[in-house]
Amino acid sequence: MTPIEIANMTLGIFISIGTVISLAALGIRWLVKHYFDEIKKELKPNHGSSIKDQVTRLEQKVEESEAKRKAMSQKIDHMYDLLLNFFSDQASKK
Repeated sequence: MTPIEIANMTLGIFISIGTVISLAALGIRWLVKHYFDEIKKELKPNHGSSIKDQVTRLEQKVEESEAKRKAMSQKIDHMYDLLLNFFSDQASKK
């Protein structure tokens, strides 16, 4: 083999290896880009079906439940005070 043939073969091998690596890198880039596009869609509100919308609905329900719990707690405290007053009035009448 002549030095030119060896250089041509070596250059061909390097170009082939470079091409395979480039194609693999482009394939991985394409997969990652489309994967992150799907994730991005889930993180933006879209009137109901995204994860962001579902989390917002859950937060609202938790806040509503907390407000109802506080109101119920105040009612129970008021009823307890009325009951104590009733028993103290009954005891003082005797």
